[in-house]
Amino acid sequence: MDARFYNSEELNIERLAADLENMFRLQGYEVQHLGSNDQMMVQLKKGSDLVALIGLQTALSVTFQRTTGGVVAMLGQQKWVDKAAVGAVGLIAAPILWPLMITAGAGAIKQASLANQVLGSIDNLVMQQMPGTQAGPIPVNLMPQFQQYWSAPPQQYTQTTPAYTPVYTPPPVPVYTPPAPAKPRCPSCNTPYETGDTFCSGCGRALTPPKLQCPSCKTELKPGLAFCPKCGANTFQATQQAQPPKPQTPVYTPTTPATPVYTPPKPQTPVYTPPSAPTVAARPAKPEPYVPPTPQEPPVMPQPSVTLIPGKPKPATPAPQPPAPPVPVYIPPKPVQPPTVSAKPATPANPATPPPAPSIKARPVSEPAVSSGAAWGTLIFSNGSEFTLSGERVLVGRYDHDLGGVQPEVDLGTMDGADTVSRGHATIEHVGSTYQLTDLNSTNFTRINGKRLDPNVPMPISDGDTLQFGKITCTFKKF
Repeated sequence: MDARFYNSEELNIERLAADLENMFRLQGYEVQHLGSNDQMMVQLKKGSDLVALIGLQTALSVTFQRTTGGVVAMLGQQKWVDKAAVGAVGLIAAPILWPLMITAGAGAIKQASLANQVLGSIDNLVMQQMPGTQAGPIPVNLMPQFQQYWSAPPQQYTQTTPAYTPVYTPPPVPVYTPPAPAKPRCPSCNTPYETGDTFCSGCGRALTPPKLQCPSCKTELKPGLAFCPKCGANTFQATQQAQPPKPQTPVYTPTTPATPVYTPPKPQTPVYTPPSAPTVAARPAKPEPYVPPTPQEPPVMPQPSVTLIPGKPKPATPAPQPPAPPVPVYIPPKPVQPPTVSAKPATPANPATPPPAPSIKARPVSEPAVSSGAAWGTLIFSNGSEFTLSGERVLVGRYDHDLGGVQPEVDLGTMDGADTVSRGHATIEHVGSTYQLTDLNSTNFTRINGKRLDPNVPMPISDGDTLQFGKITCTFKKF
């Protein structure tokens, strides 16, 4: 008998029996279950599966028994139970009757695949109801309680019942049947032949070995003799002739690919075809001269009549009056104030309207030009370097010693970030009393107080402004 223990006391045995009944009823089995939540039995039978093994009246029974620590499921063979009779007896007598219902013929059930299928189905239903439940054999401490399920029901004898002694019937011993011997084959062409054939049906070679005779006395020799037993002659030559020829092993000879021979094409002799004579188109016939039709004069030419009607005289156009002379209005000049370094330019109310371009006061004619040698400002860099500005115009850039070029008055080629300074980057001019900075379309731009300048547009600068050429920053100071 097969038994399995599930270590969960919370399993619902009635639900487990009902699910097992529904599962096998859908497969065409006749299934019934009866009992309570502490002890439940499920029986199933099907003629096509169990008739040959355990008979029509016998069924596969699964008993679920609640015990200490879990539930025990037992699988066995017994007669189909009448539920009406069990119901008449009552559930009180069922725990007493069920151990007697289980028979000892569980060996036949173990041979059927149905038992394994039922046990697998029970495992799946238990896992669905209580995940994490483990299945295993019955614990040792519970074995005495279930010994009665494995014992055969007691045999009740009467005076008419003869004594029964069980007789052990050993299983049949399997008889070994050796495989049929393989047919012999021809040593030359490997064609099978029957025992007793003299010649091969495939190649016609003799299948029986030829008789050996002594080359001197013609005495029949047995195989393996090197000398004749009568005359003592050497039988080596006769033995070699009698041996069958060894099959030759085919030797693979690779085919040599043919080398293509180039055959030049035969030159074709050009055939001269004289050009065909041009076809002269016939001249079109001259058109006939146009002769205009002769107008037919009417007999009486109509004469138009003209009537003159005097019109009204046009009024005389008055002469335009001369424009009034403009009244002179005095507009005082606005004083020019140098821009302050202070703050950032105010943001215009309308961002779409660009700010007005700053006005630069030109040097008055009466004011003398700046002396070329007089210094009027200086550039102070962050590394401590200073460049003095003199003359009207100072070029700021980077002198390339490898390529040469124009030498700027303020050479930034030796400072950090000189690679962002163009050769002719910007100019600083002293115009009148103002100073202006012009970007010469440099690559990395010129900025005043962080604001980028437009190329070739001079912008005024004041004392203390921060000038930036590429990544090099300095401060402008005027004298």
